[in-house]
Amino acid sequence: MAATRIILDDREDASEVAAKLAVAALSRAIAARGSASFMASGGSTPGLMYSMMSEADVDWANVTAGLVDERWVAPDHPDSNEKLLRATLLKSRAAEAKFLPMKTDAATPAEASAERSAAYAPACGPVSCIVLGMGSDGHTASWFPGSRGLTEALRPDAPVISAIDASNSPLAGTNPLRMTLTSGPVCAAEAGILLVFGDDKRAVLEAAFTGDPQTFPVRHAMDGLGDRLTIIWAP
Repeated sequence: MAATRIILDDREDASEVAAKLAVAALSRAIAARGSASFMASGGSTPGLMYSMMSEADVDWANVTAGLVDERWVAPDHPDSNEKLLRATLLKSRAAEAKFLPMKTDAATPAEASAERSAAYAPACGPVSCIVLGMGSDGHTASWFPGSRGLTEALRPDAPVISAIDASNSPLAGTNPLRMTLTSGPVCAAEAGILLVFGDDKRAVLEAAFTGDPQTFPVRHAMDGLGDRLTIIWAP
């Protein structure tokens, strides 16, 4: 089954729809099991969505929030996804949620991946709701096309977390060393939201529907999640 696609005219409306879908998924998981997990992507796109979620009437004390991926920078660095999440989601009512960081004191993501995989595993069995983004090169999470570690990260039997070296990707910027969730936890999530803004990215998204997952890694997530994924786009 294919993903649900929602096209809106306004980014605020798109953020609101995404927030409501995420809150509903967390509430369903809490009602069914007493707890829920939420895996969040970074970047500029989902910030408003997270702020809207932070005010929602959810039993946040029973939610574990984590990251889809992280740059290997200090948690107070401007490019840190942890910093973004603390500023947007983990406040107001959502301040009660438990948070699983990805960044550690290890020198590289590779040195920390086994320990973080063990820490994340309980929250990824399965993830209640995952929020994905997409770059203009077709990457999602830190699955950059051609990056070192991509093939391993997309293996269905990969550990929960793996290291990525995206030094060859222009979009990785000055922080090419990354840690990312792998294929298993992303594609097994109970609910997924892919939030995409901009006309340029819509063209990439359309190409990804029929493209090679190695060229457009977001395709791997779309195929894996199937009808559990909602794709939301706004200009």
